[in-house]
Formats: sequence, C-alpha cells, structure tokens
Amino acid sequence: MFNMPPLGILTFLLLYSYGSLAQERTVEVQTRCGASFKDAYKPLQIQVNSDSDCTWEFSRPGNETTRIVFSLLDLNPSADCAQENVTLYDEKQRVFGVLCPDSHRTSVFETNGKTSLRVFTNSVALQRTIYLMYYSFAIGKQAAVCGGNIKGYAGTISSPSYPGRHPHFAYCVWHLETPKNTRIELTFTEIFLEIDLACRFDFLALYDGPTTDSPLINVLCGRTVATLETSSNILTLVLSTDYANSYFGFNVNYLALPRSNSSSLGCTGEEMTVVFDPAYVSSLGYSANELSLIDPTCRPQSSNPIAFTVPFDSCGTVREVDGHVVSYTNIVSATTAGVITRRKQVQFIVKCELDASSVVEIMYKTEDDIIQESQGTGNYDVDLSFYETDDFTSPVLQSPYEIDLNDTIFLQAKVKSPDPEITVFTESCFASPNANFNGPAHYLIKNGCTNDNTYHDYPSGSGFARFSFGAFKFIQEYPSVYFQCRVVICDTNDGGSRCNQGCITRKRRDLGTNIQKATAVVGPIRLRRQSDVEPIESESEKREEDFKQPEPRNIYLFGVLVLVVNVLIVAFVVLRNSRK
Repeated sequence: MFNMPPLGILTFLLLYSYGSLAQERTVEVQTRCGASFKDAYKPLQIQVNSDSDCTWEFSRPGNETTRIVFSLLDLNPSADCAQENVTLYDEKQRVFGVLCPDSHRTSVFETNGKTSLRVFTNSVALQRTIYLMYYSFAIGKQAAVCGGNIKGYAGTISSPSYPGRHPHFAYCVWHLETPKNTRIELTFTEIFLEIDLACRFDFLALYDGPTTDSPLINVLCGRTVATLETSSNILTLVLSTDYANSYFGFNVNYLALPRSNSSSLGCTGEEMTVVFDPAYVSSLGYSANELSLIDPTCRPQSSNPIAFTVPFDSCGTVREVDGHVVSYTNIVSATTAGVITRRKQVQFIVKCELDASSVVEIMYKTEDDIIQESQGTGNYDVDLSFYETDDFTSPVLQSPYEIDLNDTIFLQAKVKSPDPEITVFTESCFASPNANFNGPAHYLIKNGCTNDNTYHDYPSGSGFARFSFGAFKFIQEYPSVYFQCRVVICDTNDGGSRCNQGCITRKRRDLGTNIQKATAVVGPIRLRRQSDVEPIESESEKREEDFKQPEPRNIYLFGVLVLVVNVLIVAFVVLRNSRK
C-alpha cells in the first residue's frame, strides 16, 4: 500500500481540488445554436454539428474595444470556406473577420462595441469544436504594455513582469527580424503558462513570418522548455492570457544563424550584413576577435553569431559606378600574429551591386587563393510614416492613428540609404479597409497621376518623397483603413529617369527606362468618435473597476475557502488516526 504523509495528502488534495475547480470554471460548453451575452468577458467552447447556422452576440458599449481570441478551431477539414466558416460582424453588420477550415487554430480580432459571431457548417456529420474568449476594455487602454518590433542578431524576449506573474488579459505581439538570409534559433529556457492539453486558455503562438497570417510553427503552453527554428529571418511571437491562473510566463533566447551552414550575406539600400556560424569560423582555425573589415577598427558587432554590419560609406567600403550599376565592396579578413603561420589565409570578399532594377549580393571566400562564390537578390527598404504637420518634423507615434473627417493627413516615404545621389517619386498610393489590401480600394495617385483632388505633393529631397491628402468618405465607411504606396527610386543625375516623367497615361506606359521600385504600407487610421465624450470616460472607468473585481470571482473564492476547511478537517482526521 502506498503511504503518503498527512502533509503530503493535504498538499495533493489542495492542488487537485484547485485544478479541478479552475478547469470546471473556465470551460463553458455551448451546445445550443446561438446565444447573447453582455458580460465584460466570457470564455466559450462552441460545439456544433452538420447543417448549422448559428449566431452568438457579444453586446458591449461602443466606447470599448472588444477583442475575440480564438485558440482552438476544429472545423470539417474537407470543406472549403464557402461551405463552412466562422464569420465576425461589427455593430453595423460589416464583416471584419472570417475563419475557414484551413485557417490557423489561433486568431485574434478586434472591433468596437457589439460583435456577432456566425458559425456555418455543411452537411457532413461531424462535431465541430471552437474555443474562444472575448473581453472588452476602454479604447486605448491595455492590461499590459508589451510586444513590439525587435531587430538584432541575438537577445532575449520575456513575458510582462517576468520572472514575476504575467498579467491577466495580456495580448502581446513581438515582431522579430534578424539580418537577411539568416534563420532564427529560439531557445525557451522557461514556459510556465496555464496547463491545458489543447492550450486553450493561456498560450504562446509562433509564426514563421512577419504577421499572424504567416505559417504557424507551434502553439505552446503549460510548464515546459523548447527549442525551435524558423525557416526565414522574421518571426511573429504572440502571448495571450485570460482572466485566471497567472503564472511566470516565458523567457526565450533568440539567435540569428546563417541560412546555410557557414555564412550569409544580406544587402539593403544602406548597408551589407555578414553573418558567420561561430562553429564554421572555428573550423577554419579562427575566432571572432581575429576578424575585421578593410578598416581594422571595424570589428564584429556580435560574437554569437559572428556578425558584421558593413556600412556603404565607411569601414573601407569601396563604391564604384558602372553605367546604371552602383557596387559596394568590402573584405572580411583574419589577422594573423607572428611571421610563421600554419593556418590558411582566409578572406571573404563581400559585394553588393545595386542596378536600376535589382540588388545582387555576392560573397567570395578565398582560402590560399582558392575562390568560392555565392549570390542572392534583395531590394531597397522604404519607410512610410504619418506626420502631424506639413513641416514633417514630428512623426505620428499613435497606432491606430485617430483622425477627424476634415483632417489633412501627411505622409512621407523615405528610402533607407546613405547614398545622397538617389531621388524618390511616388508612383501610386491607395487606401484599403483590409490589412492584406484585398477588396475595395481608393487610389490617391496612380501611375503618377493624381486621382484625388485633395492630393498634394511637397518638394522631395535626397531619398524621400512627401505628400498630403484630406480625409475622405472612404475612411468614414470602414472601421480601419490602411495605405499601400509604391515609390520609384532613381539616380539624381539621370534626367530621363521615371522620377522625372511625372504622370504617365496607359498609352505611354512602355516608355519608361530601367527603374527600381519599392512598396511600403502604413496604418491603420480610424475616425475619432465625436459624441458622448465625458459619459464614455466615466462609464469606462466604472467598467474597468468591475473588470478587476467581477462578482463571480468572489463566489469562487468563497467556494475555495469552504473546500480548504473541509480538506483540513479530513487531514486532521487522517493525522489523528495515523497517530493511534
């Protein structure tokens, strides 16, 4: 017979009872076809069968943001989206989200005010299961400030308050980017989120790319460690937590490694990036502190991985112009001490060629005069940003950018390049209500021709173009609007370049010379609400207080206290009997 000390029995019973109670409280299975809720937050597990057409409504005030987090989506895998889907509607019955049978199991949507969720299934006899949680909060207020854009060779990402407990209702999105032609190695030293075999409650979702529409790598939860790799140099990492069972969150170390097993070269419009696997450099008989560029003071920025940032205008980089091609060349070499050495003399000649229509990256490795070569392609990087006024000195940091219908919107497109001899021309720019730019579009400028009578060009300078336009009715018709602009990058000294041709009609479109184009996006912008400003604020504050101390939690705590008393009585009886 297994003997457990009375204290062990007490601990076991407490943990078991608490876990069971939390599980029972968290999951509410919805087997009926549709329902309406007014709660500030609510988890739902929806189970429907064939030929279902059911709608659930979440009624929240218009001055609150409603976030819907899907963590489990199990529809008929053989159906297409027209036959079976989950559709979200805002308070004006406009679609703002659609999930199909092949959609990721984790998805997050937001809108203001009331939300309707419709589940539509085909005739195949099969139980479908959907787990989601919705919650609302005052517009502009978040449970935690977290997430962001990260660029680098190596570093650490942690959940809010780590190693303390993570906050409830946290939704954090990190966009991690390492140099071009690298992959990302992720080592989770700790994951401590609510334990659930399906990771429905608190979870980490990892996507192999720049958005949550990118391929899903994995969904993690519970208490574990993990090592993962991406196939690209960009990762999207999402942390979502609900209203219960707060633990320590997570801590992950990331590391950029060459996409090949040895080295990689990435080229942008302003610099080159060279990355070496430390094991590869070690196999050649060298270490990071023995490597430098042509200028010996330019050393690696990182030793694991071994990484160089090679600027076009310093560190000994050589600039050459041959017709329409501008090339930048530098050398990574190893220094050797002493007169006699038995190590191979190693050099990596790195070269970036930018012509009018492409970017070519070339990397030569020489070992005692034996040369190997590899190359790839790349593009200029362009930033598209909102500015507050026409002097373009104060960028708009707010996101989403809230405006009034009669406001003037100022935009700047800027090429990331130190080269003073390039100019930028805005060839097209359009607005869309969708972040993927599908659906309706409103063109401000097309083929260099103005398509909106409020559009205004400002004088351009070295590497940038500026323009403005008035907020238009299109913005009023959708909750969010995004912008995509295509710019042309030209040589300042080329009088016949596309940048100097202006508006080109359809008949003249074949007349352009070789050009480099780049596309950039920005958004969203939203119309600022005008009415009920003061009542909205006071009501939001009141609901925020209710949000922190909902009545069901008091009932739950009372139940736990009663359970603890009963367990203590049982433990006392066991202890007394064991002493007899």
